[in-house]
Amino acid sequence: MNNPLPVIQSGTHQSHWRVRLVHTLRFLAVLAICFAIPRAAEAPRDGAASPTTDQLIAVGHAIDPRDSITDRDSASGLWALKNPDGNPTGWVARTFPDAQDAIGYRGPTEASVLLSADLKIISVRLLISDDTEEHVEAVRQDERFFEQFEGWDWTVSKDTQSIDGVTGATLTSLALAEGLARRMGGEVPSLVFSEPLSLSDVKPWFEEADVIDANTGEVFDSDGERIGRVQRSGVLSDDVIGYQGPSELLMNLDENEAIIGVRIRRSFDNEPYVDYVRTEYGFWKRFQGMRIQQLANFDPIAEGVEGVSGATMTSQAIAHTLVAAAQKHQRQLDRNEPAEQFALPRLSRWDRFTMLMVIMAISIQWFGVQKARRFRRAWLLAVVAIVGVGAGNLLSMSLIAGWSAEGIAWRLAPGLAIVAAVALLFPLVTKHNLYCNHLCPHGAIQQLVKPGRPNERMKWIRSWVPSWLAVIPGVMLLVAYACLLWSPGTDLSSWEPFHAYLFRICKWSAIVFAVITIVVSRFLPMAYCRYGCPTGYLLRYLKLSAKSGLIRKIDLIVLALLIVTWSLRFFS
Repeated sequence: MNNPLPVIQSGTHQSHWRVRLVHTLRFLAVLAICFAIPRAAEAPRDGAASPTTDQLIAVGHAIDPRDSITDRDSASGLWALKNPDGNPTGWVARTFPDAQDAIGYRGPTEASVLLSADLKIISVRLLISDDTEEHVEAVRQDERFFEQFEGWDWTVSKDTQSIDGVTGATLTSLALAEGLARRMGGEVPSLVFSEPLSLSDVKPWFEEADVIDANTGEVFDSDGERIGRVQRSGVLSDDVIGYQGPSELLMNLDENEAIIGVRIRRSFDNEPYVDYVRTEYGFWKRFQGMRIQQLANFDPIAEGVEGVSGATMTSQAIAHTLVAAAQKHQRQLDRNEPAEQFALPRLSRWDRFTMLMVIMAISIQWFGVQKARRFRRAWLLAVVAIVGVGAGNLLSMSLIAGWSAEGIAWRLAPGLAIVAAVALLFPLVTKHNLYCNHLCPHGAIQQLVKPGRPNERMKWIRSWVPSWLAVIPGVMLLVAYACLLWSPGTDLSSWEPFHAYLFRICKWSAIVFAVITIVVSRFLPMAYCRYGCPTGYLLRYLKLSAKSGLIRKIDLIVLALLIVTWSLRFFS
């Protein structure tokens, strides 16, 4: 299985430090090349693009095609769903950008969510995904998976440990659930003050205003320069009642989040009282210069804020509205601050079995018991049954590419993450290819079916196979990488037979491909491992050996690829 690679310098005696140094640099170069793989984004990841009713109906939401979707609410990130009469009937949400770090088999998955007017989940559907086509389709077709989310309260954060994934597409489905859980628990949109900001709202403060971002409140002039920012109180607090109802305020904030000015945008209180407050300069002056953090800790009663004569209830309600809005805004800022969080990964039954197999494989390699024929056969059968058919935890180009570009799904797939870590790191430090020798289900089948004593016909077959076939896996790696650079969404799962072990969702072509490689291995021992496996070729390249201090031709190719890819990444 270990194919010799040509070197460009002779000599086998090398100092220990040289071997370690050169091989470490080799490993770092491979990591750098992997990290240069671009994300396979199919849609904007900021989640700001408004879904259309046609799009939502197409993915399976029960929506009247006559309904319309209004502008995005700036505080909650939800879109209001209105009937033809203009009355709100519910809300629509997307799980990006919160879900973009919930990685499945190859990348993140975004869901669209239909909510009732009281913010209960009506339906969840898969919107877009960077995962492989078979995984995505399996999730889309599983109604029971989506039924688990119905009735959830959008305002309450959820733990997804009890969610049942889709059989055969566990990573993709759990990534969707994880992204939904991360998106939930946010701010509640205001049904009372639902009108977005407009230029007329800010013109009294910014005469040169030409564009306003309704989501952030940022104001720009005709040259595109930012000239200020305003904050609505209605999207933060709409439940402080004055004499007859709540009021919405606009706060003009400077770069330090300090209040430059405040004015009433809309109020449900009686107009004579509202006008008394609107024209009372002394009342508004009390809040000028206060930063949001100060205002959040401000107590109007304790600080002696007096109500406006003739409109006491209205003015006091406005003062408390400012404080409540500042407190909600401060909580948003605090929640968005990065924080180190550690969460134990979910451990399914197959994850536990896989981890046990990894520990046993290390023990087998360490004590050399794999030489016992009966034990070896039993072990290979266990690898096929548990790591392959049961868990489907196989290393592949598709997995390496996806996790390199998007991040490792260690929380959703701890078993597969352990397998990947052992497969890549074990050859680097121990001179043993643990994964190919003891953990790869496809390699295990080839070991089980390989012929015993070679007869004359088998000798003829081997002599007929040209030596240059050994370069095919390396060429496949280069071609696959070039495809990922040119088209990041390229699906590499069909390039290898490993997808066949996800037989519940894979195409028949994947199973046929796997069977052919096994049949060939019956006559040419370990044929696919030797002449067709790009993943195995990569692991062999990373395996430490006594000659690892030599500079090989493949090293120069890797160096050239490293320079080209990062140059393209830098200049693009």
